[in-house]
Amino acid sequence: MTVAQRTLHTAGDPGSVEDRLARLPGIVATLRADDAAADRERILQHEAVTALRDTGVLALRVPTRYGGPGGSVRDVITAVITIASGSSNVAQALRAHFGYSERLLSNRATEAERAEWFPRIDAGLMFGNAVTDARGATPGGADTTLLPDHDGVLRLNGHKFYSTGTLYADVVAVSAVDQAGRDLQAVVPVDRDGVELFDDWDGFGQRVTASGGTRFTNVAVEPLEVTTVTDGAHLGHSTTFQQLYLAAVTAGIAHGALDDAVAYVQTRARPASHALSTTAAKDPFIVEAVGDIAAAAWSAQTLVLSAADEIDRLVDRGLQDDIDALGAVAVTVAKAQLVSERLVLAAAERLFDTGGASATARTLNLDRHWRNARTIASHSPLSYKAYVAGDHHLNDAPPPTNGYF
Repeated sequence: MTVAQRTLHTAGDPGSVEDRLARLPGIVATLRADDAAADRERILQHEAVTALRDTGVLALRVPTRYGGPGGSVRDVITAVITIASGSSNVAQALRAHFGYSERLLSNRATEAERAEWFPRIDAGLMFGNAVTDARGATPGGADTTLLPDHDGVLRLNGHKFYSTGTLYADVVAVSAVDQAGRDLQAVVPVDRDGVELFDDWDGFGQRVTASGGTRFTNVAVEPLEVTTVTDGAHLGHSTTFQQLYLAAVTAGIAHGALDDAVAYVQTRARPASHALSTTAAKDPFIVEAVGDIAAAAWSAQTLVLSAADEIDRLVDRGLQDDIDALGAVAVTVAKAQLVSERLVLAAAERLFDTGGASATARTLNLDRHWRNARTIASHSPLSYKAYVAGDHHLNDAPPPTNGYF
């Protein structure tokens, strides 16, 4: 199905933030039921993503002046945690989309860009991204180029190693450099001539985030589709939001692990032959393990939502250009991410204390929770989160300004 063929609006007005969020539980329940098999068999969840699109949740951050509900960062993060409790893969696949919406609200976007893209997002348009080059000394390398050809038409060429969510998306935001070496970003439809999408992401976790490679071969780009010239010398609250988004996905993983732990203990687990109880649900050590997982899930969610409130306060006060305020919020998010992701990794491992060797069966696929959390926690080294937080408190040092922190 091409972008032109796709119906990009739900039937009727999707309604308020509360209305949109209220449509999630049924979809998430289906995701949760299918998650173990989808992860094991590498099944992309196209129907679920379409259902999520139809709820209007993907337009939560569209301001009311563009027809949207004017939702907050907390609203988005709440939705992400909920979706991730059913499928962390689907939740992460939406990160590029929500990230682009947040960029439009940041100091890196123009009013013309907002007027162009917010109404289309409100109508159901979904973004993917293609940022990380296949080669180069750093993830944000400069092997993808956007150069004029002999007729003056801009041509996009390059290969992105992974492109989260793009296999679900209508358009893809692509980072590139021009002939002067400046960093650019262009938005092109995924069905345009010269765009090739691959389902070749081979990580041991987050295996079905629609994050395969993307190749661009002489793709024609209109000047109006070149949306921004990035400036790495300044923080943007939208990059901090992107980091918090990862922590939100892991908080959802903890809830998914809790759901699986409860279901396993109640329906399948047997106590050890020398246990202190005749049932697993009464075994004090199994009960303790479930309690630990529940505490980790609650704590991770609380930390992440608290950090979301900090971003909302920054935006509501109009401090997107205040470098000190941006830096303080970035450090707050780093601390929340550091603690919450470590809690979730421990909770996902603790899951196996609720059962014996039978809990490691591939049919159950309970290890997906740890694999997925570990993969997300590998995006930005947690040791650097701790270092930056410590350096900030000890030496009043600012955090890095790149999009990977």
